[in-house]
Amino acid sequence: MVMEFPDNVLNLDGHQNNGAQLKQFIQRHSMLKQQDLNIAMMVTSREVLSALSQLVPCVGCRRSVERLFSQLVESGNPALEPLTVGPKGVLSVTRSCMTDAKKLYTLFYVHGSKLNDMIDAIPKSKKNKRCQLHSLDTHKPKPLGGCWMDVWELMSQECRDEVVLIDSSCLLETLETYLRKHRFCTDCKNKVLRAYNILIGELDCSKEKGYCAALYEGLRCCPHERHIHVCCETDFIAHLLGRAEPEFAGGYERRERHAKTIDIAQEEVLTCLGIHLYERLHRIWQKLRAEEQTWQMLFYLGVDALRKSFEVKI
Repeated sequence: MVMEFPDNVLNLDGHQNNGAQLKQFIQRHSMLKQQDLNIAMMVTSREVLSALSQLVPCVGCRRSVERLFSQLVESGNPALEPLTVGPKGVLSVTRSCMTDAKKLYTLFYVHGSKLNDMIDAIPKSKKNKRCQLHSLDTHKPKPLGGCWMDVWELMSQECRDEVVLIDSSCLLETLETYLRKHRFCTDCKNKVLRAYNILIGELDCSKEKGYCAALYEGLRCCPHERHIHVCCETDFIAHLLGRAEPEFAGGYERRERHAKTIDIAQEEVLTCLGIHLYERLHRIWQKLRAEEQTWQMLFYLGVDALRKSFEVKI
């Protein structure tokens, strides 16, 4: 999956700046020769990572920032613009930003002032200082609410098609966990497994009394590839996730459930399909949030380090 930030994520124009401070900054900026300005606008990776270790308590965040920084050094990707990362790990700013005193001031004293607030605003565990996104129990999905829709709308059609391609064996794992959790009796458990086998094409539905074809509309199995294609329409996905929501909202805590007829068993299979999709979208949402947080952290750490370097030179 490729993550893309919008071009306007950082706007250096149109901000209300303190007139007196800006005027003083422009004067100091104009006093520096281009060579001195170039040197002032260079920070080593060691300086950035030293600030990271001092300011960021979450070990997961620190590792993620270090990983992103290394990737940018290797790839040369301009992901932090107007900050730049050179092949030797030197952090600087684009020439257009460096020579524009007003833009540089906005970068340092408008955007750069957000570092501590951003770090302080991240909820952390009192026990191990990890943030929620790097918590050791993040494998437990919590109610997504409308978050799944935010993730869904960000995805390309290719990504959506991949998300709704369900591996049959993975769905079976979800199904078996669900059956254990809700203590289905042997007969009802077998009914649900029959409904699952109909879905994946291993049982002939025409021989099953009470089977409801309408319940499996929007689902298509490929028995040879052992996967299931789920209809990609947003309303259809919303309906499936709606079936799973009570599982994560605490509405269906461990209690005995039954599936005396095949159509009720089909409903249970659909609930498990919703759970499987829900967990998959939750992991994607979590990954996106973590990457966004990592980007912000590295960006603000870089701006803070460059500001300090500039202030030392003037």
